[in-house]
Amino acid sequence: MPIYECNEQQFVENIRRLIETSEKFLVNRRIIMYDDARYGPSTLPEEEFARYATICIRKSLKSTVFSKVPFIDEFHGRLYNENEILHGASNLLFPRMSIPYYKVEYSINVWGGTYLLTFDALFKPEIMIEKRSGKGMAKGTLIHVLKYDPPEERLLTINLPTNVMVFDVKNMIRVIDYSLRF
Repeated sequence: MPIYECNEQQFVENIRRLIETSEKFLVNRRIIMYDDARYGPSTLPEEEFARYATICIRKSLKSTVFSKVPFIDEFHGRLYNENEILHGASNLLFPRMSIPYYKVEYSINVWGGTYLLTFDALFKPEIMIEKRSGKGMAKGTLIHVLKYDPPEERLLTINLPTNVMVFDVKNMIRVIDYSLRF
């Protein structure tokens, strides 16, 4: 079965053409969370990197990122010290700071072919100063905390014609209960 990857404009145009032919079809949307170190502060454009400027520094795009202050990455449960290497454009040994993201896939199966639109939506960073105590810290120490908020729903949707319904596909594990057998 062939798969045709489309950009958003091509995908919406294919849907519009299918509506005109009165063909029945289903638009599937699948959202999967990833944290595979594909995105990090080193590869972000300047306007996005500005959100991280209170806790880290870099010389230019795709250069090594260092921490300015000690901080806790709450999503990953890691503590980074001052002047620690966080991320680089080339592969680094761990620990390496990564940005979690949703991979959003829209698909239509028509006439034995699949039209596919995929894009990534990065989690939004939120940096605050909190009182924390723990390993290597005095009780009630003020420290920067990096939290990641999931992207808003509007960033995960595309503009489709009004009469199109989108079916959200979830990866579910089917549990078979054999105790109900007679």
